[in-house]
Formats: sequence, C-alpha cells, structure tokens
Amino acid sequence: MNRIVKMAIKDLKLLARDKMGAFFIFGFPILMGLFFGMMYPGAPSSNTTSAMKIVIVDHDRSEMSGQFIESLNANSNLDIDTIETAAIDAYLESHSDFDREQAEIQLSRDQVRLGRRAGTVMIPKGFGERAGVFWGESPDIHIGMDDSRGAEKAMMEGFVMEAMGGLFATRFQEPTSFLPDVEQAKQQISDADDMNPAQKLLMSGFLGTIESLISSADEIQQSDGLTLGGDTEDNGGGGMQFANIIRDDVTQSVDPNSQRGQLQRIRSKWDISFPQAMLWGVLGCVAGFAISIAKERSEGTMVRLQVAPLSKLEILLGKALACFAAVLLVTALLTLLGYALGMRPLSYPKLVLAAVSMAVCFVGIMMTMSVLGKTEQSVSGSGWAINMVMAMLGGCMIPVMFMPSFMQNLSFISPIRWAIQAIEGAVWRDFTWTQMLTPCAILVAVGLVGLAIGTKILSRD
Repeated sequence: MNRIVKMAIKDLKLLARDKMGAFFIFGFPILMGLFFGMMYPGAPSSNTTSAMKIVIVDHDRSEMSGQFIESLNANSNLDIDTIETAAIDAYLESHSDFDREQAEIQLSRDQVRLGRRAGTVMIPKGFGERAGVFWGESPDIHIGMDDSRGAEKAMMEGFVMEAMGGLFATRFQEPTSFLPDVEQAKQQISDADDMNPAQKLLMSGFLGTIESLISSADEIQQSDGLTLGGDTEDNGGGGMQFANIIRDDVTQSVDPNSQRGQLQRIRSKWDISFPQAMLWGVLGCVAGFAISIAKERSEGTMVRLQVAPLSKLEILLGKALACFAAVLLVTALLTLLGYALGMRPLSYPKLVLAAVSMAVCFVGIMMTMSVLGKTEQSVSGSGWAINMVMAMLGGCMIPVMFMPSFMQNLSFISPIRWAIQAIEGAVWRDFTWTQMLTPCAILVAVGLVGLAIGTKILSRD
C-alpha cells in the first residue's frame, strides 16, 4: 500500500510541474464556474416576461363573447388556448357524474394546477346580453389563478377590463344592437311584481327615451356616415364598471421534475454554475492522467517502472489513486469557492458521496481513455473528443433542464449527466439518500467497468 501511495504522489508532483496541465485542471474550471454564474441573472423566479398562457372557457358562445375572445387574442401579452373536444369527451368517459360544462371547467383548472397555464378565464351563459350595456348589472367573468401570483392576477384583470371596454365601443358603433336589450328590460319591468306603478312608469319612460336616442343615432349614422363611441382607448371614463370579475383561487401544484419545478428550488445562481465547473475540472484530470500514461508508455517510463520492484497492479493502482485524489481535490476547491460566493450545499455528507462516486467513475474512464492510442497525441485527440461529447450531452455547457426533450433523453448516456445530477442532489435538489442511490450507483458501475477494461489492456501490453 505504501508503494501505491508513493506512486500516486509521484504522479501528482509531475502534474503540479506541468503548469498548463494544472491550469486546465484547476484554473480553467474556476473561470468556467464564474463565467456561467455571471451569465445567470440570479435565483430564478416563477414569474416570466413572456406571454402569459391562459385557457379560455366560453359557455355563452354568443357574438359578444366571440368578440371578447378575439380582443384577448389580439393582446401580445397573452397566449390563448382552449380545451379540445376530444379531451372533454375522454374526461366524461371516466367522470360520468360531470356534465360537459363542468368537465370543461375542471380540465381548464387542471391546466393551471399542473403549471401548464397561468390562469383561466370562464365566460358564463348570459354574458352576451349584458356585455357592453351601460345600464343594469355588469356581466360576470370568472378568472382562475393561483392566489400567490398577485402581480399576474392584476395584469390579467387589467387585460380583461381592456377587452370589455372594446365591447362598449362595438355597441356604440352599432346603436341598434341595444334595441333587443332595451325591449327585454322594458318587458322585465312590466312583469316585475316588486315595483310600484310609479317606479314602473319612471323606468319605462327612461328606457323609452333611450330607445328613441338609439333610433335617432342610427338615422344620423346612416345619413352622415358618423361613428359613435369616440376613442376606443378611453374605456374607463366616468368610473363605469365593464365587468364583474369573480376571482377563483386555483392553487398550482408544480411538477417537481418540470423545468419550473427545478428552477423554484435554486437559491443562488452559483448552484447551477459550480457543479458544471466541477465537471470541467474532472475532465481536465481525466485527459491529463490519460495523456501522462500514454506518454510514459511511448517514452519507455512504463517499462522502467516494471523493472523496479513494483507489480503491474501496484503501478496501475498508483495511477488510479493519483487521478482519484486530483478529482476530489478539484471538487473540494470549487465547493469552497462556491461557498464563498453564496452556494450553500443542503447536505455535505451527500456531497461527499457524490464526489467519491464521481471520482470512481472518471478514474475508470481515464484508464480506458489512456489505451485509445499508442502516443500521447492520439490519446489527447481522442480523449478530448470524447470529453467534449460527454460535456455537451451531459450538461456542462447547457444545463440539462434547458435542453430540448430529445436532448434530455439522449443525455442519459453521458456519465457527466449523472455526475452533475448527484452533485446537484446534494447542493440544491435536496435528494433523499434513496434518490442519491441511482446516479451514484451508475457512476460507480461505469467506473468499475472502465477500470477493468483499461487495467486489462494495460496489463497485457
């Protein structure tokens, strides 16, 4: 054992004398961690500057509700969606106690609860009869959003009121569209039992005056080509309430494995950048030690070591121990630097487990990589090519959570993905010991296989 440790110390000393090699193992990862960390704006928020995604449920299906939806659709700050008929049919098959309208409402709220949409807007029956009419009660509009999203809820209500103001302008541009509502109001007053004759006479006279004004306005428009209603942007004058907004609290239950669910756990921008930086340092160790073994083979140093009173196993274990120690040293240094900048690992024992598993994995990869060529140039070229592919797929350049879905599926073949996942599990993902088991077991398995392949080929040579 003493001779194995001395062999490892010898290799570490040689590494320290190679200033360029030491830079790529220790200096370059620090620069990468700082670079990527400064690119991130900070701990991500659930809010977003992109268009707000909402679901529209129209139970009125009138001309006015259609115009209201068109107005919301024209708003660049909104991304409008509806519930498909096929989804409603499928839901009703498994929920026979629901009618079609209840199923549509439930599905729209599920979209919000699952975090796929920011909110819902439900237009009830009778909306078209009251929308854009300046007498009587305002039409109801249901807005369903998570109660914690106060800013977005206020924005949504503002967009709804803006669209409702447009309906008033539409009514005034076509004055005769008020006539059916006036006739209906007059009939309701005539049939009302809780009004005395004086009140009925007063209200009927008022509505009759409105009817005359509407007819006169229509005649003026037809003869002179005038447009009533003024500037459609001035929709809030006189304190008129365009709609009665009913707020429905739809509490979101965000999928913890979704991008948003992962981002909500991050407490510092360094939580993402420093696990990436650690892997760049590990890749530097892998390439550096693989090249050193190739160099010793090509220059005859390996032969001289075999002449010494050392077994082949002791020589190879010494190389492996040196690479193992360098990986742990890189991880420790970058953890300390990350801590100084604000990274706070949730569990240091789990971080130690992740670091040891990662070291075992990449020691095995280093051993296999060292036998990919006979010269240090061939090992260097093939080794860094493999490293770059693993880095791109595994999340060293772009975090896996930001990759397209097909790239996320492809990343499973990269040991770097599992290494970053294990480190992040200890730093900010708050993995349980059971959840840590999967990435760590995969890393150790890959390392043992690589160590067996590399050792077998080196021993044979």
